[in-house]
Amino acid sequence: MVFGPSRPPITKDVAEVIAKDIMEGEGHTPTSETPLGFVKHPADPATPDLNNRVRWVLCGILAAMLVLIAMLILR
Repeated sequence: MVFGPSRPPITKDVAEVIAKDIMEGEGHTPTSETPLGFVKHPADPATPDLNNRVRWVLCGILAAMLVLIAMLILR
């Protein structure tokens, strides 16, 4: 596709086709919203729900950091 001053101007028939496509597309697309009955809300939003794998990874990182700090202090 050519851009800038070398691009040919849009002719009237092309503009009509573009306008027709836009008008036909309005209001005929399915909704992207999820019904409220299917939306899961946590019981308490202040406490995030972590799955087991994430919990174990975070515990492992914390343990590795504690070991590293202990090694640096006792060196």
